[in-house]
Amino acid sequence: MRLPRSWLFWALVALSLATLGLSLWLWREDRQKIVSQAQPAAEAARPAPDFALQTVDGRLLRLRDLRGQVILLNFWATWCPPCKAEMPDLDALHRQYGQTRGFTVVGVNIQESQAVVAAFARQNNISFPLVLDADGAITNDLYRVRGFPTSIIIDRAGNIRDVWMGQIRREAMEIRLNRIW
Repeated sequence: MRLPRSWLFWALVALSLATLGLSLWLWREDRQKIVSQAQPAAEAARPAPDFALQTVDGRLLRLRDLRGQVILLNFWATWCPPCKAEMPDLDALHRQYGQTRGFTVVGVNIQESQAVVAAFARQNNISFPLVLDADGAITNDLYRVRGFPTSIIIDRAGNIRDVWMGQIRREAMEIRLNRIW
C-alpha cells in the first residue's frame, strides 16, 4: 500500500506536527508559570500543626524546636518520580540558605521503612533531615496532604505561609521563599 505523495498531504502532516509541538511547548510553559507565580493557597497563614517524628538516623525531630527558622516541609516518597526529581533542588536550597538565612528543609516521608529512606538519603547525599511518618497520620490527618510531592513553607513564627502540590523548580521555590524572608 502506497501513501499519497502529493505536496498537500505532506504539508498537512508538517503543519499538524508543528501545531502539536507548539501546543505541548505552550502547555509546559503555562504549567510552570502557574506553579511559579501562584499565590499562596487559601489555607496559608494558619499555625502549622506541631509534630514529633523520628529521623532516619534515629533522632526525634519536633517541629516546634525549629521555631525561629523558615521551614520548608516537603511530603514525599521514594516511589514518587516527581518527589525524587525535586530532591536535588531542595538539598541545594538547604545547603545554600541553611546557615545564612536560618532555613531548614524537612522531608516527611510517608509510610516507608527507615532502611529504604536511609538508603535513598545516602545514595543522593541528602543533607537535610528526613523524618518517617510511619503510619501516615501526620501527612494524611494533620496536614491533609492529598498528592505528592506537597511542600509547605512555615515562617519564623510557626505559621503556614505557602502550600503547593507537585514538583517545582528551584527558581520557583526561591521566588516563594523570598516572599517569606
